[in-house]
Amino acid sequence: MEFIKDYSFNELLEVFTAMGEKEYRVRQLFNWIYEKNVTSFDEMTNFSKDLRARLGEKFILSPLTPEDRLLSELDGTEKFLFRTHDDQFIESVFLRNDGTDEGRLTICISSQVGCPMGCRFCETAKIGFIRNLSPGEILDQVCHVRRLTGLKNNNIVFMGMGEPFHNYDNVLKAADIMNYTFGFHISVRKITISTSGILPAIERYIDEKRLYNLALSLNDTLPEKRVVHMPVEKKYPFEKIAKLLEKKFPASRNRLTIEYIMRGDNISADDAHRLKKMFKHVSIKLNLIPLNPGNHTLPLPGEKEIENFLKELEIMNIPVSIRKSMGQDISGACGQLSGKKYRDESC
Repeated sequence: MEFIKDYSFNELLEVFTAMGEKEYRVRQLFNWIYEKNVTSFDEMTNFSKDLRARLGEKFILSPLTPEDRLLSELDGTEKFLFRTHDDQFIESVFLRNDGTDEGRLTICISSQVGCPMGCRFCETAKIGFIRNLSPGEILDQVCHVRRLTGLKNNNIVFMGMGEPFHNYDNVLKAADIMNYTFGFHISVRKITISTSGILPAIERYIDEKRLYNLALSLNDTLPEKRVVHMPVEKKYPFEKIAKLLEKKFPASRNRLTIEYIMRGDNISADDAHRLKKMFKHVSIKLNLIPLNPGNHTLPLPGEKEIENFLKELEIMNIPVSIRKSMGQDISGACGQLSGKKYRDESC
């Protein structure tokens, strides 16, 4: 059986046409799945019993099973652990306010089981790469979080487990379905896809004129420091990415955000000056994220260091926002909960 959420509108239209059904039935189906967020084909009451039965015989409605749920007493952040059909684990995070917009309800979703990138500060890296998520597994995270919280998010960030641009086709297919008028109907400007810097995929993304927000994880301004924490620097140096952006990005309509995890050793005045120089011809927004405490030995940033770093950036007129480190009391950083689950089940 197949996951029905893996299918785009046009793909399901072909299926329904072969079943002798009209196009409007597909719109109704999408409304049931994403707007009404049903858990069973039997709930689709404007479908005949025969059609519901045929759908149930051919498709699985929900590929994920909720495994655990944690609520932060500090900031209301919720962490969700899901079990996949092949007994793997992924995480999603519901952020009631990430410090950048008081009205924002954000779901941070995963794109892979584990991750192949090996970033030193990332808990998911310790799991290693297992496999890509299908479009349906990506979308089902949103369905479950909406159902469990009773709230409809207005923002999506692909910043959970995995490197989204290593699962390019499935991530973009899921994002397109989120954007459907009869899907989740989330604006392209409210969907952000983050990458550690997969150069060919970034160029493809720009060339395809995709309109979702693009976020790039930089996290260091010196290549020799960045490669220690982010091995992707060796294959795709950020200097080359910056040159690509300088050449192509000004012609695009996307918003470009540079994600910068602040440690105790990457927020000097020199780092601030190098940031400005690196993007002097590209309009960016800088999103600063204090390093989340975890199972690592990396230096945490001090309040005074952060304050000084911000002053240097303000002098150079770089738009800056600070994203609070959310859910620290519930293993908020992606990969912490899954990593524990893998360790427990291997015992």
